[in-house]
Amino acid sequence: MREVGGKRTLRRLTGGLAALGAMAAVMGGAAGTARAEEPGYRVALEAELGLPLPGSTLQQPWFHAALERPAGDTAAREYVLTYDFSEIASFVDVKVRAIDARFCAIAGTTMTCRHTVEGEIASVGVPELLAAQGSRNGQSGRLKVTAASEGIIIEGSSTLVRVGGPDLAAVRVPLKDSPSVGEVQNPRYSFTNKGTLPAAGVLLALTGTRGLELPRTAGNCEYADLPGPEQTVFALCSFPGTYEPGVTYRADRGIAVRTGTRAYVDRLSYRFLEDTPAERAKLRGKLSFTQGTGPAVVMEKTGASARSTDLYIFDNDGWWEPTARNTADFQAVGDTATGAKGEHVTVDLGFRNNGPAWVTGTSGGDPRSVGAVEFLVPPGTRVTQVPDGCHGYSVDRKKSYGEEPGAPLYVCGQGTFILEDARADLPFVLLIEKDVENAKGRIKVTSTYYGGHGEHDKKPSNDSAAVVVNPVDEPGDGSGGTSSGGSAAGGTSSGGSDGGAAASGGASAGGSTGATGGDLASTGSPVLPVAFGAAAAVLAGGVLFAVVRRRRGTV
Repeated sequence: MREVGGKRTLRRLTGGLAALGAMAAVMGGAAGTARAEEPGYRVALEAELGLPLPGSTLQQPWFHAALERPAGDTAAREYVLTYDFSEIASFVDVKVRAIDARFCAIAGTTMTCRHTVEGEIASVGVPELLAAQGSRNGQSGRLKVTAASEGIIIEGSSTLVRVGGPDLAAVRVPLKDSPSVGEVQNPRYSFTNKGTLPAAGVLLALTGTRGLELPRTAGNCEYADLPGPEQTVFALCSFPGTYEPGVTYRADRGIAVRTGTRAYVDRLSYRFLEDTPAERAKLRGKLSFTQGTGPAVVMEKTGASARSTDLYIFDNDGWWEPTARNTADFQAVGDTATGAKGEHVTVDLGFRNNGPAWVTGTSGGDPRSVGAVEFLVPPGTRVTQVPDGCHGYSVDRKKSYGEEPGAPLYVCGQGTFILEDARADLPFVLLIEKDVENAKGRIKVTSTYYGGHGEHDKKPSNDSAAVVVNPVDEPGDGSGGTSSGGSAAGGTSSGGSDGGAAASGGASAGGSTGATGGDLASTGSPVLPVAFGAAAAVLAGGVLFAVVRRRRGTV
């Protein structure tokens, strides 16, 4: 399935944000931190920093520093940081950034910053570094930093600062937009050194989401499993040699990627970096690797390229976002309950993904495809306990109840992704206010944008299920078991992990949305405005919530 127009734009933006976050996690957290041990007290810096040549109008690199502290240490403490730039003073202009002027000052070849740090944020002042007039391409030295605070010992750090440097820009590789399940492709990865200096060895990092597999066939690649639940496969390939500026290099053969049985919308990210001990350690982290079994892949020179206009790390990566020819099947789970007037009953509602595909709204996916679950409350009953992540409305959607009980309609977000064997449990506690018989409500799985039904789901017949209080006939549409009246079971929904992580996601502050059609067709529900709000919440990085647990076998 090829997406066009607004869908593709939104999908790329969301996928790009997710890929940056995923790559940062693979690389070990904060950008450039060279230490992988559990933190005591230490200063974390970039391992290396390349500066554009003097007189350049290019964007200056971002220099980052942070204090690493033991977990839970958020008390206010005063720190004194001292930057020693004596090794680079002859070819680098060092200034105090305007934002740090109130607590940092330069004297000679040192910059001293006094900070009171508390809470979770541990960023500290750093110097602004510019290549000085008369500096030469390739000049380098170390910027050292020490830190002190009363009663503790703080480990210092240093950064290699270099004028110029390599810039390994990934070239996009051609891959199919709609591969078949089980299909293997062999992309020949390529990059251009757009920088001003050669790269002494190159690393290629490959990261794949849940529906993709990396067959372990390249002899110069190491392969590892990621903990997921979204990113699950990783490969690190090394290419020794010297890679000159202004030249494009291409792999002499492909490195295999397979579309797996659970693929639907997925993402393969590829990133080129100079092979240094710090970069290699950062990428490897604490993963367990297996060496590829086949012959090594070699990078070959293919021709000259225009010299870069920057030394910019964010052109080092590319990505592939396929939509596999596959399906998922979201099924609503209903329930029945019996009780007399004045009694509380619990209906154990929810949904499950019968697979075989997982569905994601991040890492290249479409946040509109995951959608929500709608619960239309049976007449004569009132909700008194609401599961986490569910938002109440009047039937016409004009009134919002928030997470409070008493609404006639609830919308529960399914999350930013749904695993191929996920089940969400949504127990609602109902008070029977009237003597009712065969009072029917409804639970529906909906898709925010696609007319009430996700494009991944080719089986709409099980998208809804009955919720019946005091049934007198057989409940249809996939209704579940029976709950008896009396004291209510706890209405707080629980989620755990049985062989995998729970998905997080759900209704945004403005409410996730269902769709018109079915039982709610006459409500005039304002689908698109609320849907845009939900999509915006995903794009803004808001935390969405749903109670989802993975189960193996029958659910």
